[in-house]
Amino acid sequence: MKSFLSAMIIAILLVWGSGSYMSELESISKELYEVNSSAYDSIEAEDYRAAEEDIDEIYSVLEKHHMFFAAMGNHTELDNIKTNLAELEVYTKSREKYDALSKCSVLSFLFEHLPANSRLRIENIL
Repeated sequence: MKSFLSAMIIAILLVWGSGSYMSELESISKELYEVNSSAYDSIEAEDYRAAEEDIDEIYSVLEKHHMFFAAMGNHTELDNIKTNLAELEVYTKSREKYDALSKCSVLSFLFEHLPANSRLRIENIL
């Protein structure tokens, strides 16, 4: 009976921890996506100063949640995000509108993909 109770407590903690992790990941992903959308709109309007501020904010959000990503995140995806963000920064500073818009689109995909890749689904298991 003691081992069954211990197993149930562990199972409850795992479910709770997984739910908390997914909730936090979705929140961070949504925040990153929204700031990136703002950068996209700024670049489209050729307001590169505002876009640079949005890019700085994306870096800030990533830095603020660095420990979360380091402990739980997919490091390959985080590296892809940082690589594309660095390219976006260069394209924005050099006023390369279409290249910058392309990088924003890639980042939007990656930000949407963060929580989608972590959800428990048959595709993620097989």
